[in-house]
Amino acid sequence: MLKSSIAKRLMLAGIAAGMLATPAYAQLDTALSVAKSSTAAAAASQQRVEQLDDQADTAIREYRAVLQQKDNIELFVAQQEIFKASQESEITSLNNQLGTVEQIKQGMSPMMLKMAAALEDSIKDDLPFNIGERLARIENVKAVLGNPDVSPAEQYRRVLNAYKIEVTYGMGVDSYEGAHPTRAGNVVNFIRFGRTSLVYVTKDEAEIARYNNDSKSWDILEGADAIQMRQAIRIAKGEAAPGLIYAPVEIRG
Repeated sequence: MLKSSIAKRLMLAGIAAGMLATPAYAQLDTALSVAKSSTAAAAASQQRVEQLDDQADTAIREYRAVLQQKDNIELFVAQQEIFKASQESEITSLNNQLGTVEQIKQGMSPMMLKMAAALEDSIKDDLPFNIGERLARIENVKAVLGNPDVSPAEQYRRVLNAYKIEVTYGMGVDSYEGAHPTRAGNVVNFIRFGRTSLVYVTKDEAEIARYNNDSKSWDILEGADAIQMRQAIRIAKGEAAPGLIYAPVEIRG
């Protein structure tokens, strides 16, 4: 009976002790849980701080890159403004030049007509060599000047070309065949000494004459002048070796 009573007491004491120990264990477990949660929260906070720090560094780098881009764009814009100002100045200059060109074009047409007329008068007043060919060239130039479809540049080129051809006639000695100046149907040899003297020699060399530009007639040459002209004809035609020749010219007092 005594043993049963002791056993019951011990059982009751264990139950009581267990009941007393349960709240302390729960508090400890709760504390541990809170500590673990705080540690996890601190780690998460540290991770967020590190992430924010990385984001801040990235933002700073991006900001600096944007500032650099801004500086580059401002420099590019400044360069373009300079280029634009230069282009505007060039456009203004070109517009002024175009106005001058129009004025020149308006004055070119009468000038070229005067040039053609002056050249025609010069040919008619010159030694009568290749006269048909030279006057035909002038007629062609006048036709070009009267054609509105031909540009002023091409018209001017034609006029200058006619002048250049006339200038070349003043250089060298030339010999060619042509009709007798006064007897139609007869062919003679002409020899031209630049623009200084024009002489014809009949085929039989019996008649030699020099053109007198003052009287617009032919003067017969005789004696030494005739001999010189026979030799000049042979040299000009390549029938004799080159040598010194004399041109019969008129001496004016």
